[in-house]
Amino acid sequence: MATSTSSESEYVTLESSDGFQFIIHREAAMLSGTIRNMLSSAGQFTESTEGVIHFRDIKAVILEKVCKFWYYKARHMNSVTEIPYFDIEPEYALETLMAADFLDSMSSFTWCEDALLVF
Repeated sequence: MATSTSSESEYVTLESSDGFQFIIHREAAMLSGTIRNMLSSAGQFTESTEGVIHFRDIKAVILEKVCKFWYYKARHMNSVTEIPYFDIEPEYALETLMAADFLDSMSSFTWCEDALLVF
């Protein structure tokens, strides 16, 4: 991981609508276009200065799945071997897909489409 400046922590805190907090590496969170914009905009968002992002419409069970996927994606991003399937329960697929859309991570979440086919 890259070193961070004094004003930029190596970690960012994501808080779900039901009050759970996920402290993840900034680089993993930056895989989201929405979060990248929030954290990179100098002075425009309080999130960029505080390092805490509150999601009013994303429940913990969904945010946890999204965070796990960002780590999965970072781990396999430049893989030359077959990438293992990222498992998601069908009952969470629709909400996860909606969260991915909001977080500008849609291209990363093609596995949700497979889970939706179950319905």
